[in-house]
Amino acid sequence: MKNKNLVISLILVLIFSFLSVNVLAAENLELDQAVQLLVEQNRTLKNARKDIQTAEKDIDLAIRSYFPTLDLQSSYTKFDEKQSTGSDESYSTSVGLSQTLWTGGKVPMQKEIANYSLEMARAEYEDTVEAQIFSLIQAYYGVLQAEGMVEIREEALATVDEHLRVVKNNLEAGIAIRRDLLQSQIEQRKAEEKLTAAKNDLKIARRRLAQLLNSQTQYSVEKPETVFDFSLDQSQLFKTALANDNQLMIIELNKEILKLNQKLEGQYYRPNLSLNGSYAWQGEEFMDQESWKMTLGLNIPLYDGGKGGIKADKQENEFQKLKNKRQDLLENLDIEVEDSILTVKETKEAVDLEKLSLENAEENLEIANKSYEAGVASNTDVIDAQSTYNQAKISLLQSEYDYDIERFRTLDKTGRLKEYFEDVIENEK
Repeated sequence: MKNKNLVISLILVLIFSFLSVNVLAAENLELDQAVQLLVEQNRTLKNARKDIQTAEKDIDLAIRSYFPTLDLQSSYTKFDEKQSTGSDESYSTSVGLSQTLWTGGKVPMQKEIANYSLEMARAEYEDTVEAQIFSLIQAYYGVLQAEGMVEIREEALATVDEHLRVVKNNLEAGIAIRRDLLQSQIEQRKAEEKLTAAKNDLKIARRRLAQLLNSQTQYSVEKPETVFDFSLDQSQLFKTALANDNQLMIIELNKEILKLNQKLEGQYYRPNLSLNGSYAWQGEEFMDQESWKMTLGLNIPLYDGGKGGIKADKQENEFQKLKNKRQDLLENLDIEVEDSILTVKETKEAVDLEKLSLENAEENLEIANKSYEAGVASNTDVIDAQSTYNQAKISLLQSEYDYDIERFRTLDKTGRLKEYFEDVIENEK
């Protein structure tokens, strides 16, 4: 019975090991490739490109205000008694043509507004590309960090297993106590639980990356070779951010649209000229009596009930809102640039400190292991040293990735993130 249970246990272990390998097995993906896939497949960017196409259609619609319209109308009427014509039926059919000749200059302005709206859609798209690339970088480094955590937890488990072997040998040799064995077995279980949690985190991190890429593939990533050519000079970075900020451009485009809308409101009292013509058939039979008419229509608005003044006040309020929004944007941009500079410096210092901490923790663990084997240190000393060493590796891993991400964030704040990947972004529109 014991042998049967042992066989079953071994089979279950093999199955779980196989499933674990499948969970972690993934297609390799470099950062440049990820950015290229993002631009091609990301749903948010696809929607932004749809907005550009919609804005282009609006220009076409404005132009088509000059196009004539053609209508066909037809009706049949059945009366309860015969009419004076001697029939209880009547047919009516007409073809009407309407051509706008002049709208007081409104159509050209509407087309100009549509052109500005197209420029806004393009600026919004560029802004969305930058934002999505940065989100991708965060997700990509999230996978990198999760993979690193799995490696650290695997190494930690191997270290605990090795120490447990030493404890067992010392216990058999009579130079260790049973409490050391129990304590080490507890640490082994903790290490196994932490490894399982790290693998789960990796699975979720890969799913988040795949979602951004609109893909079902689970990707394994590689730490990119990052080369940043900006200096941490606030004045220079702020000027770069101003030159590249799409939101500032959008505000200026909105101002132009408001000006044009004001002009449009001023065109209210201008006359509209149109030409309307129709050809009709009416009588007791279908297509019976023919007639046609042509009308040249002139419409001159004289009074709008005071709506013009109210609309002008609304437009002025919008101008003030844009002015305030622009000022807030400038101040926030300056703060964000300074924050990026300070954070990059902080994370760089953190990397240097964590490297030193790891060196000390590694040396301390080696001393603790040797001291325990020599019988001059306790099992608790070894466990504490192992914990400090693992935490030092985790902290270094986190600080190194934070440093890279913060430098990418600086590129994002200065509008140069897309430029950084310009070699792999092609035909994105």
